[in-house]
Amino acid sequence: MKKQVTLTSGSKATIFMPLTKMAPRYILYFHGGGLIFGSKADLTENLAQVFLQRGYTIISFDYLLAPNSSLAEIFAQLKQTWQELETTIIKESPFSFCGRSAGSYLMLLLTTFLQKENRTLPQQLINFYGYYDLTFIDTPRSLSSETITEAMIEDIDQTTPVYDDPFMKRYLLYLYGVSHNLLAQYYGITKENQKLFTLTEADLTKLPPIFSTASANDNEVPFRYSKTLAKKSADSKFVPVYYLPHDFLKEENEAVTDVFHQLTAWLN
Repeated sequence: MKKQVTLTSGSKATIFMPLTKMAPRYILYFHGGGLIFGSKADLTENLAQVFLQRGYTIISFDYLLAPNSSLAEIFAQLKQTWQELETTIIKESPFSFCGRSAGSYLMLLLTTFLQKENRTLPQQLINFYGYYDLTFIDTPRSLSSETITEAMIEDIDQTTPVYDDPFMKRYLLYLYGVSHNLLAQYYGITKENQKLFTLTEADLTKLPPIFSTASANDNEVPFRYSKTLAKKSADSKFVPVYYLPHDFLKEENEAVTDVFHQLTAWLN
């Protein structure tokens, strides 16, 4: 069973409810997409079932996308979204966060913000091939065999604030930004403000227990991020996979199935 709610920002969230009747607990899902494309609708059925079968209510939500909004604006709105969801839906119930790629990055930024504000923290974090700083975005990466030209992205709106990209039309804009080394510009990142969007070693040690997984063959986000995250707590777990692409949640094979099994066993 699911329902959709509209937040005061005009963005939407989808709520998936488990069939089991028990005290409510929540998973907030942060979608991926390099902060430029993506949608709350990218929550895979297999991952949703892991949470629902454990009695979690899932809240999958949208956030502002770059370059229409800077990272500072994205994060400011994300904090407001969290405040509204906590006040109106979650209330005093336990909750955890699950992030995918760039969504995991936002998940970690928000968790660190809550920790510094002495606010209630998520009980657990689930990281699918995310990162905790932006030092890698200027590294040359080849994500497409096709050359993405300016003409191919000229019809993509880059100014009007946008929350949702359900048909992944902005994916070309992301590829263009990567291939032309424009991500820092898209995010509004400078040498002066980059530290505001970086988790320090001290921040990492204060994170809640984290389940972390990534592909050793990831050519989009360095594998070391996910591996490092799981080393910061004795209650954390790292499950590497091999010979799979960056966004391997889309894949259907034994290695991904094993990740789901290990995540199910790890969840409280």
